[in-house]
Amino acid sequence: MAEHSQRERIMRYAQDVFGTEAEYLWADTPDAAVFRHPASRKWYAIIMAVCQSRLGAFGRRNR
Repeated sequence: MAEHSQRERIMRYAQDVFGTEAEYLWADTPDAAVFRHPASRKWYAIIMAVCQSRLGAFGRRNR
């Protein structure tokens, strides 16, 4: 059985469960994908790379 990335699993799940395909909206970020509700066309998910430092994720801190 082949391993799939988390990204691939999420994309397959959206297709299987909701019947939606990833849309790639931005030329400068070709790996960023959005998923839209079929009726409303509103986004319900986005997959994109985010730099760890932007999330404030520098490891565990003692509080």
